[in-house]
Amino acid sequence: MTGLNGDDPDDYYLNLNQDEESLLRSRHSVGSGAPHRQGSLVRPERSRLNNPDNPHFYYAQKTQEQMNHLDVLPSSTGVNPNATRRSGSLRSKGSVRSKFSGRETDSYLLQDMNTTDKKASVKISDEGVAEDEFDKDGDVDNFEESSMQPINKSIKPLRKETNDTLSFWQMYCYFITFWAPAPILAFCGMPKKERQMAWREKVALISVILYIGAIVAFLTFGFTKTVCSSSKLRLKNNEVSTEFVVINGKAYELDTSSRSGIQDVEVDSDTLYGPWSDAGKDASFLFQNVNGNCHNLITPKSNSSIPHDDDNNLAWYFPCKLKNQDGSSKPNFTVENYAGWNCHTSKEDRDAFYGLKSKADVYFTWDGIKNSSRNLIVYNGDVLDLDLLDWLEKDDVDYPVVFDDLKTSNLQGYDLSLVLSNGHERKIARCLSEIIKVGEVDSKTVGCIASDVVLYVSLVFILSVVIIKFIIACYFRWTVARKQGAYIVDNKTMDKHTNDIEDWSNNIQTKAPLKEVDPHLRPKKYSKKSLGHKRASTFDLLKKHSSKMFQFNESVIDLDTSMSSSLQSSGSYRGMTTMTTQNAWKLSNENKAVHSRNPSTLLPTSSMFWNKATSSPVPGSSLIQSLDSTIIHPDIVQQPPLDFMPYGFPLIHTICFVTCYSEDEEGLRTTLDSLSTTDYPNSHKLLMVVCDGLIKGSGNDKTTPEIALGMMDDFVTPPDEVKPYSYVAVASGSKRHNMAKIYAGFYKYDDSTIPPENQQRVPIITIVKCGTPAEQGAAKPGNRGKRDSQIILMSFLEKITFDERMTQLEFQLLKNIWQITGLMADFYETVLMVDADTKVFPDALTHMVAEMVKDPLIMGLCGETKIANKAQSWVTAIQVFEYYISHHQAKAFESVFGSVTCLPGCFSMYRIKSPKGSDGYWVPVLANPDIVERYSDNVTNTLHKKNLLLLGEDRFLSSLMLKTFPKRKQVFVPKAACKTIAPDKFKVLLSQRRRWINSTVHNLFELVLIRDLCGTFCFSMQFVIGIELIGTMVLPLAICFTIYVIIFAIVSKPTPVITLVLLAIILGLPGLIVVITATRWSYLWWMCVYICALPIWNFVLPSYAYWKFDDFSWGDTRTIAGGNKKAQDENEGEFDHSKIKMRTWREFEREDILNRKEESDSLVA
Repeated sequence: MTGLNGDDPDDYYLNLNQDEESLLRSRHSVGSGAPHRQGSLVRPERSRLNNPDNPHFYYAQKTQEQMNHLDVLPSSTGVNPNATRRSGSLRSKGSVRSKFSGRETDSYLLQDMNTTDKKASVKISDEGVAEDEFDKDGDVDNFEESSMQPINKSIKPLRKETNDTLSFWQMYCYFITFWAPAPILAFCGMPKKERQMAWREKVALISVILYIGAIVAFLTFGFTKTVCSSSKLRLKNNEVSTEFVVINGKAYELDTSSRSGIQDVEVDSDTLYGPWSDAGKDASFLFQNVNGNCHNLITPKSNSSIPHDDDNNLAWYFPCKLKNQDGSSKPNFTVENYAGWNCHTSKEDRDAFYGLKSKADVYFTWDGIKNSSRNLIVYNGDVLDLDLLDWLEKDDVDYPVVFDDLKTSNLQGYDLSLVLSNGHERKIARCLSEIIKVGEVDSKTVGCIASDVVLYVSLVFILSVVIIKFIIACYFRWTVARKQGAYIVDNKTMDKHTNDIEDWSNNIQTKAPLKEVDPHLRPKKYSKKSLGHKRASTFDLLKKHSSKMFQFNESVIDLDTSMSSSLQSSGSYRGMTTMTTQNAWKLSNENKAVHSRNPSTLLPTSSMFWNKATSSPVPGSSLIQSLDSTIIHPDIVQQPPLDFMPYGFPLIHTICFVTCYSEDEEGLRTTLDSLSTTDYPNSHKLLMVVCDGLIKGSGNDKTTPEIALGMMDDFVTPPDEVKPYSYVAVASGSKRHNMAKIYAGFYKYDDSTIPPENQQRVPIITIVKCGTPAEQGAAKPGNRGKRDSQIILMSFLEKITFDERMTQLEFQLLKNIWQITGLMADFYETVLMVDADTKVFPDALTHMVAEMVKDPLIMGLCGETKIANKAQSWVTAIQVFEYYISHHQAKAFESVFGSVTCLPGCFSMYRIKSPKGSDGYWVPVLANPDIVERYSDNVTNTLHKKNLLLLGEDRFLSSLMLKTFPKRKQVFVPKAACKTIAPDKFKVLLSQRRRWINSTVHNLFELVLIRDLCGTFCFSMQFVIGIELIGTMVLPLAICFTIYVIIFAIVSKPTPVITLVLLAIILGLPGLIVVITATRWSYLWWMCVYICALPIWNFVLPSYAYWKFDDFSWGDTRTIAGGNKKAQDENEGEFDHSKIKMRTWREFEREDILNRKEESDSLVA
């Protein structure tokens, strides 16, 4: 394979064998016939596709199952799932060459969505799947109904853990909760073993959080005290206060008030007493160190008046006087009272002094030593004042001549440690240290130096992360954001657009500026009498023009336009590939081939829409290409010509997916109105609403499905004739079987909310999960959760992409999409997921789709969510800045690296499949088996999986996408905006953030294990995610540390300047982001409100969340009539998979054709 630049970007092909060691082969060995082994930096066990932990495990299985009718190519990184089953044949054939150019960035297999290979032994359809043929005569009467029996083996029963061995984590959970045996937990309201294990895991997780908090606390406060063990206070020379006296370079506390009338310094017990006049003085000569290292160096003269003995032991060397600590006192030999007064020479005084503990060390800086008026030198860290030698009693003692030599040699400021390090000189230096020491040099131990290094490295590291995130967020706002979306704008225009969104987001009822819709694109209203005539005439028109043609403004549009001729060989237009452009290119090539054989049989290339309809691309073929065109709604939204590009990029078809549970009519209409009136063409958008059960919201007089159906009109099938169909739900036990009804029609506006001139005719499908007959008496029949609603769509898209057998419900969904759009479902390339209480800005969908079309590597993106009730209460006020900073700092930073870790479920778009190279190959993304299988996991037997799948499913989907496609992108598009109602009561906020925080912790743990995110080591998204994980877990302790530091800085000395600066930068940079990026000064006010609420955000909410680790309910976030939602961990009954009928869509379609034929025959008869 050759890259775009002519070089091979991937030099190795990885042949993965299930039973043998992985082989690395050069791609060039295919042509040369001389395979040779190469080295690899990837561990083989990380790449084995038969490992369930491999991110491509399910994809490999799926491609093997469907390999008879799917044309699958290995990625350019060499991953080939077919090798796991056909390793022998692969060895004989060599490496498989890819059929596309360019670099495969996601190590993923490509599926041919549009290959027609007539020479191959297996026929490949236009959808890239094998065709089940009719009889050669095209007669459906020979169809065998025996093939229509339910295929039970395709339904996987509930998976059960077969390995009873306790993992290390489980053993730790039991160990840490040994004091709570099962009977006690059962007595406390936890009878089930699963519930007890969840509680044990919660306690274990809290213990881990405490461990991490203890480590952080130790590094913050304890590390310095441990390695820098000197706990004494250090006082600078000449700055010793009057509460101390200095003795031999150490400061001792002096009590001047306890004893009145005292005239000199006295020692009693462990306290020094003295008059106030002695405070702050140097009292070294009152407690002289004699007869130690100076013994026989300083000796008494024969006529000495100082008491001494025959061994030359002297009572004192200097006059026992106080002197100033700055060294300004002159020698004073005047005898007061009597000789030796105040010298404390008695054994009792000496023992009492030796028992004293100094309160501080006096230190000198090197600058102070060099620039002092005193004659100071340094020896082994001690500062010696040579001027004090002038105080020696020269008439009474003899001392070495070197004393005078040192004093007169102008050595001030020098360190004489090496000069006085040998023999006699060392003894003299030690003697001087005992008698004239005035302090120590300002130096640090190795431990203290290590402590400083750790402090400054941590400071630089934390500041680097904070400042880099700030700089990148600013770069995103100024450079990246304005280039995103449908068009590039300057910063001034970007600010205006942002201000328009701010004005619109001030209130949920504020209407956005809507464009006037052309009359022929508005909803059409027909009476029941005229509806039948309209439908009949449309069917006649379809039969007349064939399904290859359609009407647009009363004329047939020919796609042989200037754009058709500008399509590249891969079906791309200006580097942008869509299903539409690719099919146009394909039809154009088919026409050329047919015309070359027989010019009279030119295929009509007016449209590739209705997905090649009932007639075959190749004349004479009887293969089923699509559903029956006669069942298409007469008033579908007509598809525009191929060169219709109102925003400068090829349009792609998008599903606007709305999940609802207990919303009221106003909230649901707000959402659907905003989606229907987006300025993205209504020919390319489909509304899909899923009602999660027959639920009546608190305060509603109708159930949610009734509200949703009331917003539909012009149904394909009358609502009272719609039947429920079975599907496999994301649940346990008997609830794994669920039933739902599908209603198809067009959105019904309310003229009071959307004026008629702004209304577009938009197709809409409503799926109502009604439950099985057995649960109709239950409180919430059909309710299976939001994740199950998403899986209905995702599983359906996967079945369509891989041409798999599907349930009856999925076929009905395919059929209803065909009926109201004239398109097969595989034409849809993106899904916009919106919550039912969210209102979308009119141009949001356009910007999101444009970003998807322009960059095929983008697999998901989100816009900015605004709070519409900012000032409703103090609870909403504290959320405004938190929402803003989470988008414009966190998501903006992550978006630059294409790794947004959380695409919010209320407003995000995902790519269903991505075009790859030429020849019509596509990479399934959201429709990927690895995404669908792992996201639909119904075995939630650990606390980790429960938090991921039951509480944080939206965030888990984002994590799953990054885990499966680490080289693809998830980005943030601030041009796209929506607004929503934030919780206005603290108990609701507490319940919401409990779910969000717990979900964040568990999802970050999933993401931190992904090794292939961009960057390396400390300069990687994986490292940043690890920091965020630790920061999230220690939030309660962090706010406590912050408060402690602030109080300590106020009441204690010295002030921790570095810590305060770091704190100011961390809190101040978000404020600076507001000044730089926000267009409203009001956000400074919201920031102040947020900072005041930091104890709530960083202590109350996370602490509550951690304590509720084992609570999997949705709490007070959504309320229904009759009670709140319970946890989704019940496992009741057995799943009867025989009730689920599985067939391919072609088999279902044949059955429908037979049924319609029988009905037609009976009518004729």
